[in-house]
Amino acid sequence: MERQQNRRKHGNTEQAIMNAAEEMFLEKGYKLTTTTMIAEKAGVTHAMLHYYFRTKEQIFLKVLDKALAELQAALQPVMKKDAPFWETLEKGITAHFDFLAKYPRLPQFLFDTIRFNPEVTGRIQERIIDPSRRIIAFHRRIIQEEADSGRIRQVDPDQLLMDIGSLSVSTVMLLQTARKMIPGLGGGMSDGFLESRKKEIIELIRSRLYGNLQ
Repeated sequence: MERQQNRRKHGNTEQAIMNAAEEMFLEKGYKLTTTTMIAEKAGVTHAMLHYYFRTKEQIFLKVLDKALAELQAALQPVMKKDAPFWETLEKGITAHFDFLAKYPRLPQFLFDTIRFNPEVTGRIQERIIDPSRRIIAFHRRIIQEEADSGRIRQVDPDQLLMDIGSLSVSTVMLLQTARKMIPGLGGGMSDGFLESRKKEIIELIRSRLYGNLQ
């Protein structure tokens, strides 16, 4: 019983540190966030923080791994063999967009971190680029197969995937900017906008692929 309680306490403390780190990183950026800030936010001593995480980079990578694992978990069920093409692509767009809507500050944070903190760029690439290759290769293949069969219009799979990614990323980044610039733009209003925007992106991609074919 005592061992279980200790494990639970250990897990709760580590999670509190990670939650605080995520909030501080996204709010202040990697460079300006310190382990002291994270410890204060988590309600633990600085020594306790270092008991769980030796460095700020280690905390950052753990937080990043958690977010990326969530994205991969959302996309994994989508990548089913022999599933209908449009159903697969639509679910993929939805999963990607919903992830960004949940972590709207993540794209700008990663962009700034890579730009201004080259010491962690390689570690970020390890976690994003390699896992992304399999996801991109899967969608590139099914798009090409569908185009070759004449069931969709001829498209460059890489350009189409770039369209999907940029439409979703630019939406959440622009909305974050709008929240700062426009007084009274609350969460409820933006949630409704995001849902409408997701449908718009799906319809844009559908029209691009099918045009007059349906």
